[in-house]
Amino acid sequence: MGLSVAAVPVQRRDETRTPVRADLEVKRVLAGMASARLVYQPVVDLVRGEVVGYEALARFGTGGGLRAPGPYLAAAERTGRGADLEAHLLAQALAARDTVPTGCFLAVNVSPVLLASPVVVALLRAAGDLTGLVLELTEHVPVDNLTALRRRVDALRDRGALLALDDTGAGWSGLRQVAELRPDIVKLDRSLVSDVDDDEVKQGLVELVGQFVSRLGSRLLVEGVERFEELDAVVRLGVPLAQGWLLGRPSLRWSELPAGVAAAITERTTHTDARPRIGNQVDRTAPCVRHLATIGFLPGEPRDVVVVDGRDRPHKLWVRNAEDDQPSGWVHPVMTALADEQAHDVVARAMTRPAQTRFDPLVCVDATGAYVGLVHVEHLVTAAVTAAR
Repeated sequence: MGLSVAAVPVQRRDETRTPVRADLEVKRVLAGMASARLVYQPVVDLVRGEVVGYEALARFGTGGGLRAPGPYLAAAERTGRGADLEAHLLAQALAARDTVPTGCFLAVNVSPVLLASPVVVALLRAAGDLTGLVLELTEHVPVDNLTALRRRVDALRDRGALLALDDTGAGWSGLRQVAELRPDIVKLDRSLVSDVDDDEVKQGLVELVGQFVSRLGSRLLVEGVERFEELDAVVRLGVPLAQGWLLGRPSLRWSELPAGVAAAITERTTHTDARPRIGNQVDRTAPCVRHLATIGFLPGEPRDVVVVDGRDRPHKLWVRNAEDDQPSGWVHPVMTALADEQAHDVVARAMTRPAQTRFDPLVCVDATGAYVGLVHVEHLVTAAVTAAR
């Protein structure tokens, strides 16, 4: 893109906004007399050293005095206008989708409670296809009905949206919520990333959460990377995605990864590039269908068939019964792996599955979660062992 833009200054803690002044400013914004702006912070792929997405962040005020949204969101909630303010910000993010750089997603914060509000529901319905949009659920109070929330989220996923769970490790976003909602991206709270290079307990937590979410087919994203030492640590721990001031500050434009930081990431990942990755082990001849009933009409006698949804995202694996001449088999859950994941990491994850499904093929997906092909575990084991010699 070649853009050279200054980062937008923002007060991290807005101690100067009294509740009354915040209430008045929210009223002015919703009445069209003032504006809340969105700035965009890049999300970086720590394997490729590239920007792969942006998070839309709300800012209030004007010029160099743009302020973080906390007091204003709280003020809107106090006056019963929380859904209206979130819809106002969401509308801006949806309008910006057409300008997002090719191949990048746009993440927008949405409170899980307000996700069911009529004004937010109507706005998302009017947006049509939600491909390229990541709904980032952020809240610090418990959600009473996770099952209902998952139904709402799944309906949006059917229209192309991805789900991110923010602040994991803080607030209500614990491992139970991750297991129930199965987000596409799990964001680790910055409190667990700050000084991670000098804290073995934090390193263990990052590694543990990364292994857990990877088994669910999710990707871990760490927030708050501000020093090269922290970057070293999260790259070494195999974290796939990151954001933070070192990687790019919030900006009014779509900013690129600073050249020096991109080179540093490339240098830090060079020693792992020779290891085999999942994308090189894919069996692209494995068919996929949208309905189990159509398997009997597939040409030949496929051993494995992937069942995908309307967005080509896999959700079931059909495995043929080798002892039956008819096209019968068993339906198993899928374990997905991204094309750029390393073989030895995926093999280790696969071995944690129940014994009856441990050697089922893995399903390779792209960054949007769409089906790419099957990967047989025995091929991965051979590749990993060969690379280790």
